[in-house]
Amino acid sequence: MPKTVVAAALAALILAAVTPTAQAMPMAPHHSVFAALNADVQDAQWRRCWRDRWGRLRCRNCWRDRWGRVRCS
Repeated sequence: MPKTVVAAALAALILAAVTPTAQAMPMAPHHSVFAALNADVQDAQWRRCWRDRWGRLRCRNCWRDRWGRVRCS
């Protein structure tokens, strides 16, 4: 019985200490915020195409790596 009382008192103290500092979960921003951000985003990958000497279309995908260099494959 004394162990149960001590455990209940300890649980009550922990609950009392944690409850005032708990914060609500943040709400997601409105969809218009995401629409405004999408307007500023540019393509990070593009295609570089050319025709070979037989007239066939050749394309390579290119992008910039984290140091700003153009990489094509």
